[in-house]
Amino acid sequence: MDIKDTIYGEMTFPGRSALRTIRVSGELSQKAVTRLFDRGSALLKNPNRVFNGKLLDLRGKVVDDIVCIFFQKPKSYTGEDIVEFHCHGSEGIIRILSSSLESLGIRKAKNGEFSFRAFLEGKISLKEARRLKKIMEAQTELESSVAFESQDIIERELGFIKEKIIKLLSIWEARIDFPEEVPQKETNRWKDELIPLQKRIKKLLEKSASGKKIREGFKVAIFGAPNSGKSSLFNTLLGRERAIVTPHPGTTRDILEETLDVEGIPITFLDMAGVRNTSRKIEKKGVEKALKEAKIADLVLFLFDGKKGWKKSDEEFLALLSQKNVIKVATKKDLYKKKVFSEGVFEISNLSGFGISRLLRKISSELKKNIPDNNFLFLQKEEYSTIEKVSSLFNEAYLTISKGEDALSADLLKRALFEIDRLFKIDSFESIYDSIFSDFCIGK
Repeated sequence: MDIKDTIYGEMTFPGRSALRTIRVSGELSQKAVTRLFDRGSALLKNPNRVFNGKLLDLRGKVVDDIVCIFFQKPKSYTGEDIVEFHCHGSEGIIRILSSSLESLGIRKAKNGEFSFRAFLEGKISLKEARRLKKIMEAQTELESSVAFESQDIIERELGFIKEKIIKLLSIWEARIDFPEEVPQKETNRWKDELIPLQKRIKKLLEKSASGKKIREGFKVAIFGAPNSGKSSLFNTLLGRERAIVTPHPGTTRDILEETLDVEGIPITFLDMAGVRNTSRKIEKKGVEKALKEAKIADLVLFLFDGKKGWKKSDEEFLALLSQKNVIKVATKKDLYKKKVFSEGVFEISNLSGFGISRLLRKISSELKKNIPDNNFLFLQKEEYSTIEKVSSLFNEAYLTISKGEDALSADLLKRALFEIDRLFKIDSFESIYDSIFSDFCIGK
């Protein structure tokens, strides 16, 4: 990209709405104001103030009543002249404005280019850019609650570990290089010096792993016999008809997946084939696949027809799941009045919605048991990878000490140091753009 170009991009989400905003940054921003806003002169003389006026096309024809704001360099987000056009949310108006800007020599911005220019101009630091990326990528309440502080924690923790590695290396290398002058320690002493670092990085890895799980989400399998209401529950949870529902057994053969935000955590629900003994080749394959997916899911909803009650076959199929975390669900509550089920069975009706909210709360509470309270980190892929590598190198160094290979242990710590440095090092502006800003939206 040419960072000397003047760029434009939509700050708001595309599509029909009450308002949409186009942002322009660069030398041609003032030209855009004078040509496309009827109060352009007054606006340029009064930066950082909101002006109401008319949006014009290049022929001077009024297009819309808008609000316009001008930010004069260097007191702007990018450090360049910036103008924001706040229009009504019509697709036609946005097209006219975009076309006019391009005719003036202003190109459409690339993803994250506004923030990238802010970084190049020193308006935001690399740390702030990484933090911003985390905030923008957060999809659920839990992610959002820790996204802001995660960057501070990861940099503080890795900075502390780096400092300790340097101190430890200075001691180890002195022992290795000057064995006659520096008092030597027993093997166990070398291990004892490394253990605090191992524990520190292990704790950081555990927090990171929990955050990764929250980000990727949990899988909940909807499992049970044919016609037990699996696809109906799947559709009820989604609020739309995603799975085909018929009275004929074996309708669902492939696995359908949809992800929902349930009380702040992403949950992927799996609608799968009904489990039964069958000789039909295609249906049998679907049953095998369903059983395989259910065994690796984080939680299983085991559905059975509440009107017919719990059967021996249900018990047999439940046994196939071994020790899996299971919630028993009696469906079709609308078809029966009162029945006695074993403790812990949730009764629901996909038709009336009875018990659905209660079931969702139970699902959420069961999955949250795997999440330590606010004890997780929301990290980017490369950050998590670095922590994994450092942890592995520490463990390898510990084992190497036991073999009496002191020099190799020191080299492993140097590699750990290199991995930490590489994470925070600026190799080039292009690599920084690719790793951070390219994932931003165009208007950011």
